[in-house]
Amino acid sequence: MATAQKVKEFEQVIERIVFDEGELDELKIAVRNFSKGAITPKQLKQNVLQYRGRIVKDVSNFLTYCLNRARDKDHSPVDGGFTNSTQSDLTSDQLQQELAERNELLEIVAKRISALASKKT
Repeated sequence: MATAQKVKEFEQVIERIVFDEGELDELKIAVRNFSKGAITPKQLKQNVLQYRGRIVKDVSNFLTYCLNRARDKDHSPVDGGFTNSTQSDLTSDQLQQELAERNELLEIVAKRISALASKKT
């Protein structure tokens, strides 16, 4: 049960990192401005890349924090059936899967934006 709670907490943190409300609102405005011709495709692409760069940086920092925390706990006694390294491996695998799914979603969004840009020009 505690593992399921931890996984849910990890998912929530990653979701908050990837789907930052402020950035999503800014991106919606940028797409709207692009469709109106107020900004160029290059400017829209730069916005998307800037947000993706921030996501990668924040996820990397979060994973580093988690790994350091797991390493610190590895020095303490183990309680339960799993070792901390096994739990960390499971969490890491799940986070990698989540990241792959989120990246896939972002790729779809980028392709749609690219298609809109092609139609506009």
